[in-house]
Amino acid sequence: MRSVLLCGVAVLMCATAVAQQPIPNGGFEDWTLVKGSAVFKDYEEPSMGWASGNGVIHVAAGADPVCEKSTDAHQGAFSAKLTTRSIFGQIASGSVFLGRFALNLANPVASAQRGIPFTGALPRSFRGWMKYEPAASDSGSIYAQLTRWDGSSRQLVASASMIIKQRVSTWTQFEMMFDGASAAQADTMTVVAASSAAGEFFRGSVGSTMWIDDVAFDYQPSSVNDDATLRTIVATADHLVVSDAVTRLRATSLDGRSNVTLVPHAGGVVHLHGMHSGLWIVQGFDDRDRQCWHASVLIAR
Repeated sequence: MRSVLLCGVAVLMCATAVAQQPIPNGGFEDWTLVKGSAVFKDYEEPSMGWASGNGVIHVAAGADPVCEKSTDAHQGAFSAKLTTRSIFGQIASGSVFLGRFALNLANPVASAQRGIPFTGALPRSFRGWMKYEPAASDSGSIYAQLTRWDGSSRQLVASASMIIKQRVSTWTQFEMMFDGASAAQADTMTVVAASSAAGEFFRGSVGSTMWIDDVAFDYQPSSVNDDATLRTIVATADHLVVSDAVTRLRATSLDGRSNVTLVPHAGGVVHLHGMHSGLWIVQGFDDRDRQCWHASVLIAR
C-alpha cells in the first residue's frame, strides 16, 4: 500500500503563466536518519531533495557530521546547523544543498551533485533566516541558482548569492534578488549554504558554524493568477484528484531520472502507476497544452 502526501499548494485554474515552485522542506522540519556501524557515527540528513557532505563520515572513523538537525530554530521545531570540521586532515565545510552527495574519493570536489528538477517561473528573490559564528577570519556563503541544459552544457539562467563575513548572533532575515543571466526557462534549481565559503576548495576554519532556516523563493504577484483559486490536493492511497481542466500530467522524480506521463480519468482521478516512492514534481496541462497546474507530491511506501 502506498500513501501520498501533498508537499505543496497547486493552482487549479488554468492560466497562461508558468506556475510558482516552492523550495521543498524549506523549513528543515523533515529529516532522515542514516545509520552508521561500529566506529562510524549515525547522522541525520534533511529530507525531500536536500543533501550534505555527511556521507564522508562513514569512511572516517569517529568523525562528526558537518550538517546536523538543530532545535535552535527561527520557526518550527528544527533548523540546519552547519559546522566546518577537519576530516582526514582536510577542511570539510559544513554545508547543505538541494541535490545529492555521492562520495568520490578520487575526485572529492565531484562528490556534491547539486540540483533538482525545476519547472516553475523565475522567482523575484531568494530569502530565508540565518545565524553565523565564524572561526578566525572565515566567511560563510548562501546562494541559489537556476540553470538549464542546452544539449551540450549547463547554462546559468539566474542566481542570487551572499557572503557572510561577520558574526550574526541572532536570527536574521536575508533576501537576495535574482540576477537573470538568460531569458530561457530553467530546468534545474539548487540552494546551497556553507559555513566556509571556500570549503569547496578545502579552505576555511574549523569551528565556523551556520544555522539556516525557512528558505523560500519570493514571487512577484502576477495579475494573470490574481483570480486563481488556491486549494490543497485531495490525495488517497494510490491516486490523487485534479481539476477537470487538466487533460495531461507530467511527473518528474526529484533526481530527474524518471519521467511519467499521466492521464486523468473521470472526475479528475489520476492513478499513480509507474511512480516509485520519493518526491515528484508534477505539472498539469490543459487541452491547449498550457501548464495550468503544479505541485510537489511525496509518495511513501
